[in-house]
Amino acid sequence: MVILLGRRPEPRGMIPPGDQFFMDFYMKQNARSGKLRVLELRRGIIAGTMSVDSARAVVPRPDLSIRGIKERQLRQRLRGENTEGMAGEDGDASVHVT
Repeated sequence: MVILLGRRPEPRGMIPPGDQFFMDFYMKQNARSGKLRVLELRRGIIAGTMSVDSARAVVPRPDLSIRGIKERQLRQRLRGENTEGMAGEDGDASVHVT
């Protein structure tokens, strides 16, 4: 469905909410359990027992967790470089004083 819509884009308003939810989240899942969870939530949306907003709140988001890990690692690297650079500057200043 995602590939077909890429070839022939249609207004999202014409696509049922359950299918929109499926297109937004199914391909982002890495684990089989995540894909099964998306299918389960989609069935709930189609059956009318769950709203799209509540399904979006509980759907597994591995894309966000990977981004969070990368951001945390970047912050740690930047924090580590700043403290190392500051120590190097203090050492250089004491050596260059004449």
